[in-house]
Amino acid sequence: MIQTSTLTILHTNDMHGRVAALSRIVTLARQIRQEVTSQGSACVLWDAGDAEDTILLESSLTRGAAVMSLLAAAGYELQALGNASILRYGPRILPEHRARFGRPLLCANLVERSSGNLPAGLTPYTIVPCGDVRIGVIGLSAPIPVYTVFDLEPRQPQDVLPDLIAQVRAAGAQTIVLLSHLGSKADQQLAETIPGLDLIIGAHDHVALDPPLLVNGTLIAQAGDYGRFLGRLDLALDRHSGRIVSHTGRLLPISDALPPDPDFEQAWLAVQAEVKAQAARPVGELLAPLELVDDRECSAGNLLADALLARLPDVELALALAGQWTHGLPAGQVSYGGLNSAMRLSTNPGRVMLSGDEIHRWLASAVQPANAARKLHALRDRACGLPHVAGAQVFYDPAQPDSLTVSVGGEPLAPDRQVAVATTDLEFSEMIGYVVIDEARVAFEVPTIMAEMLEDYLALHWPLTPPTGPRMMAQATA
Repeated sequence: MIQTSTLTILHTNDMHGRVAALSRIVTLARQIRQEVTSQGSACVLWDAGDAEDTILLESSLTRGAAVMSLLAAAGYELQALGNASILRYGPRILPEHRARFGRPLLCANLVERSSGNLPAGLTPYTIVPCGDVRIGVIGLSAPIPVYTVFDLEPRQPQDVLPDLIAQVRAAGAQTIVLLSHLGSKADQQLAETIPGLDLIIGAHDHVALDPPLLVNGTLIAQAGDYGRFLGRLDLALDRHSGRIVSHTGRLLPISDALPPDPDFEQAWLAVQAEVKAQAARPVGELLAPLELVDDRECSAGNLLADALLARLPDVELALALAGQWTHGLPAGQVSYGGLNSAMRLSTNPGRVMLSGDEIHRWLASAVQPANAARKLHALRDRACGLPHVAGAQVFYDPAQPDSLTVSVGGEPLAPDRQVAVATTDLEFSEMIGYVVIDEARVAFEVPTIMAEMLEDYLALHWPLTPPTGPRMMAQATA
């Protein structure tokens, strides 16, 4: 007769800053943990990544670290590295995230190109005792190519996982769990092709698997997004082999009927108080309101272009979309919190050589009213807004955008002229789609993001009169 140990795994993923939902998850998780442990079984609470998000100002102001403090207060034992923070700020944030969480931050497939080592703050795997069974938990994150701008090498899961499984088993683990921020399709492909995985707890593509999938003998679970569910897996494990003998799994809805957890709420108040003091720090002064509009040239867009032009060496022209801003700013003192609230995107400044023809084609697309009004999820459902320039003047007819003319340095821009341009990783991206430039052509300043660049610019121009133009001049052609 097979002797078994029982384990309950509670899991979340892709909460993206939903603190109210997290507080209710804590209430339910503590109820379940008390019930399970009173019966002599083990219960753990794990997250598969992207709990933080700039939609939450406290997360934005701390580069995601505040949310790691909240996960610790919530009682999470493990988290897999997501992409919400490291894509914005680079690996510099990881040591503080690990310190705030106080527990392993798991990722085995993102290494420094220069050394081949994991960045400080990451752990490839850990082993969790569960009664008579030792659970090996491996972390993997989506191998997003843009990580290379941070001198990181994202390795493919199928290339690293077989050796990791062997290492974890050699270290004494019987049951192998992958805490995955790869996406459900990648999880299923790994289950089909990589032997030795008992369980995958997934994330990244916000899929709600209810009940879990069983693929080639591997159990796959994922709990949707935004704290709408708490995943629960009840496992019976063979004490000798660690094999999952039986399981039940379901997603438990998180509704307003669940009360917030009072201890967690106190931790949340402490985080808010900490961040409030940080947010009040003055970073500049505006002598007039910073206006943001989508259908004409505005001072917010011009300020972004001016800051880009001043930031990067040996550039003649800056190009920026006003849609990077969330909102404008009133006249008066600008606080750190106010600036980061108005500029939530994590785009990086970069220098690129463009031909006059590429510049002309990009502007001709960007000035079209339908394109300027287009709302994108990546912009937090903000409109792209009109293009803004520094170091140039543009004359255009919205009804005939191809007829626009551009003057750079007081001279008409010839199609074959090569121009050093300051911009960000948004304007020439596939997501925008006006003119797509290979990022290998761009020298990015990383890990600097726009709010940090603007903070430096405001400090150098204190007080600042917002730049009003005219630079983008709409006029009907004959």
